[in-house]
Formats: sequence, C-alpha cells, structure tokens
Amino acid sequence: MMTTADLTLDFAIAGVQKAGTTALAQYLGQNPEIYLPPTKETHYFRRAPTAGRPADRPFSHLTRHFADAPQGALLGDATPVYLYWPNALELLQAHNQALRIVISLRHPVARAYSAWSMQVRRGRETLSFGEAIRDGRERVRQSPFGVDLFYSYVERGFYSNQMARLYSLFPKAQVFVLRSDDIRADSPVLGNLQSFLGAAPCRLTPLVHNVQPGSLPAPPGLAADFEYLQGVFEKDMHETAILTGLDLADWMACPPPVPELDLL
Repeated sequence: MMTTADLTLDFAIAGVQKAGTTALAQYLGQNPEIYLPPTKETHYFRRAPTAGRPADRPFSHLTRHFADAPQGALLGDATPVYLYWPNALELLQAHNQALRIVISLRHPVARAYSAWSMQVRRGRETLSFGEAIRDGRERVRQSPFGVDLFYSYVERGFYSNQMARLYSLFPKAQVFVLRSDDIRADSPVLGNLQSFLGAAPCRLTPLVHNVQPGSLPAPPGLAADFEYLQGVFEKDMHETAILTGLDLADWMACPPPVPELDLL
C-alpha cells in the first residue's frame, strides 16, 4: 500500500450532482490502475464560503481515504459539488496544477428534478417541485454567497458559468467533459476517459443495479414545470454546448420526459 504523507491526487470527478457520478466512479474503479476511495465523496476541498482565504482543514481528512490505495495507482476524488461550490476548484488547483478534471453533465431539467427527489427522500424538502424551482429559489439567494448545498436545484444547472470558471483555472487539455447518458459499460467514451486519466483502458462490467434511487413518480403539473425550466435553461444550454464542444441539440430541442408512474 502507498504512503499517504505526501499524497497528491491525479484527478477529480468534480461535477455534477445527480449526473451519474456514482456509477462513473464505480466504472473507473474497475480499472486496476485507478483508485477511488470506497467512500465516494471526500468533500475535502469544499469549505465554508468566504470572500477571503478558505479555512484550513487537516490534510489527514483527505489522506485517510487513500490508506488502502495500491502503490502507483492513479488517485481520484469523486465529489461532484466541487464544480458548483465557491473556492473548491481553486483549492484543487492549489493542490495540483496538473490535476485532471472530469465533469459529467445531465440535462439540467432532469438533474433538477432528481436533486429535488433526493432531498424529499431525505426529509429536507417540504415544497413541491413547482414551488421549489420558483419561489423556493429565494432560499438559495438568501444563503451566504448565494450558494446552497441542498436547495440549489436550478442554480447548479447553469453549467456555462461553472465551466467557464473551471477553464479559467485548468487548461481544456486537462478537462474531460461527458454526458451522463454515456456512462455505460459499453460506451467508447469511458474508454477514452480511462486513456485521458493515463490508464490503459480495460473492459468494463455493467453495473447490475441502479447505484442511486431514481426520481420520484411524476406529480400533477410536472410536465408544465419541465417546460418552464426548459425556458429557464435554454440560453445556458446553448452556451454550454459552445463552451464544452458537447452535442446538446437534443437537450435544447425539448425538455426530458417526465418520470413515469411506478404501478408495481
């Protein structure tokens, strides 16, 4: 096993929440040359928002996750809040300027509903989805520095500004952006990603079950809520496509289908 005293990460899956990053981490973890901690999200580089220097945190809070990493493995941290959270990308850059950054993007409307569903399941959210994406956004605006860990269903979906900030800190050659629907065992994109990280691509075994619960069944009015959000995100989706080079034409054409009711 490796010595963690001078540990340096090789890559970070830095975004985005509810865009398949758990499955992505599990697929990359199948490669013997790559190591991601069993506890997927270390959150080491997420600190309390501040206009000044972020608070220090003992380095052991990061290194303890890598105590079992094989010597010579490529080390990664999969914490998808980093792209959205103030100072996180800057802390990653300070940790390793040569760090490779992986970003998975999902249609922002579907991402918002999935995030809301998660908070409902966890007992944190009492607003309906329609309320949460309209007046409920005031909770985010009133949070310190205008960011919120739990209720940022809409705000996290404005990818273009987040990606522009990322590209201002890391050259595009060190950033790999993919769509969440390319996170499949048979996807050539994942082979390209393994090569990007510096590992020899290996054959991936399909995951046998969903690694995270799906979205809640569609409540009344959800189609109208999706149409509303489609308009909110329309300009940003176009800018994101230009900035990242991803083909997002299907995203821009229409909102995603609403989750079907589970009749079982």
